[in-house]
Amino acid sequence: MFKLENLTTENTTSFSSLLKTKWDELHNNTNTFRYKIDKLQKKIVDGKYLLLLNPDRRSKRREPDAMNDICQPFDENKFNFTKVSPKEILFSIEGEDTDVHSVLVNDSPISRYHSLLCPSLNKCLPQVVAPDSLELAVQIMFTIQDRDIRIVFNSMCGYASVNHLHYHLLEEQNTLHVEKVEWKQIKGNIYRLDESYPVPAICFEVQKHDPNVLKDVWKVLEYFLKRSIAHNILITRRPRQGGCDDAVCIVVWPRKSTAGAKPLAAFNVAALELSGWFTVYNAEDFNRLQTEDLEKELHKWNIDDFSQLCEEIKNL
Repeated sequence: MFKLENLTTENTTSFSSLLKTKWDELHNNTNTFRYKIDKLQKKIVDGKYLLLLNPDRRSKRREPDAMNDICQPFDENKFNFTKVSPKEILFSIEGEDTDVHSVLVNDSPISRYHSLLCPSLNKCLPQVVAPDSLELAVQIMFTIQDRDIRIVFNSMCGYASVNHLHYHLLEEQNTLHVEKVEWKQIKGNIYRLDESYPVPAICFEVQKHDPNVLKDVWKVLEYFLKRSIAHNILITRRPRQGGCDDAVCIVVWPRKSTAGAKPLAAFNVAALELSGWFTVYNAEDFNRLQTEDLEKELHKWNIDDFSQLCEEIKNL
């Protein structure tokens, strides 16, 4: 059991070093994973979109659960993270009182070091962002010194596959397309992606010791939940607004609902795809897909009234 502040002192005990060391141990020495992550092919299309070829992700992963409501209750009879083997727990973080946050391997990883952050795992919370879980994810991003780590969240009806509160931890050395796009101010701390990006999103730049931005993020997410707007979240780093040093940023995409079981097509549009990182399942698609194909699929998930949504967010 670790305290988050104790994972910041030295390289050997940093959050990312601990995650990678333990992940590699399980991957190389056990049968914990449904398949191995070795020498995956990847390429960048038109200098924008990252394609990763991972056929096993489609054929060997656990079948996703059906999601019909972005606030549907936790169901102990369905798969949840209390049912995983103890050896899948990389490490746990001590929370307030007796609360425990666990970092698990994803046994069907997209790429190397793909893991799951499960806030308050034993409380059996549904896959709905709560303010304290969002704060934990942001704290971890400030703690991690590795710029290649991203944290993402998929809501129910936004291609979440398990109704038990979790965030994905992923590593990628390439800069994602969305991380290079300019922002436009909506109001105060609230921004939107430039219209040149194919999927509109609400954006926030988080200061380490300023709780006000997270309050604004929560207001927007709470509004989405009340209106049953499915959403995906990316927590990443990018150059600070008006500066050259990096800032921790949160990008939130409101999107059309995917009610029902998750389909397995050429790719699914969740947080990573909205960020410009596409996992594809066969070599034909990997070689065939071009920017036009990718953006056409992204456009399908745009909500119809994003401009009106921005006006409503101004008044929250």
